[in-house]
Amino acid sequence: MSAMSGFVVVVSGPIASGKSSLARALAIRLEETSGIAVAVVDLDLVYEMLDPAGRPKSDGSLWSLARRIAGRLAAALLAEGRCVVVEGDLATDLALGEFEDELPGAVAVRLVMLELDFETALARARRDPSRGLSRDRRFLSSHYDEFTGEWSGRDALRLQTGTASLAETATAALAWVAPAR
Repeated sequence: MSAMSGFVVVVSGPIASGKSSLARALAIRLEETSGIAVAVVDLDLVYEMLDPAGRPKSDGSLWSLARRIAGRLAAALLAEGRCVVVEGDLATDLALGEFEDELPGAVAVRLVMLELDFETALARARRDPSRGLSRDRRFLSSHYDEFTGEWSGRDALRLQTGTASLAETATAALAWVAPAR
């Protein structure tokens, strides 16, 4: 595996903060600017693969399994010479640890935490017809009240996605990832 492909970028943040959009934009920019192969792993999709019934995503043990499987998937993609951008609920030390425990020991991991105010998140969620429960004010408010985006003692890029454009956040994330490449 080349030094250019041996890294993982973790994009996390609260619901509707722009994790999926930024992960994809960053992957595209990495491919365009560096010529490296990139894969995006969406943690929500891994969870959904584990729950074919499509129940509400509230099962803590299933989330734990999804994070471990996402880590194994990232390890397999790294072994194929790709760098990986993973996005999802990896915003605590425990959640990140479950994911990272499945990665090869020498892989560089760069962390990006998205931040967004509740009212902007609610407006975004309500404009997105693919969203379910996250469009509900009470549910989303509870999520934002309980969300803790902290990785103890780890360097992380923090981006305010309510005031910056997707292009601006992708540019900032690309610059942040550069030391890992």
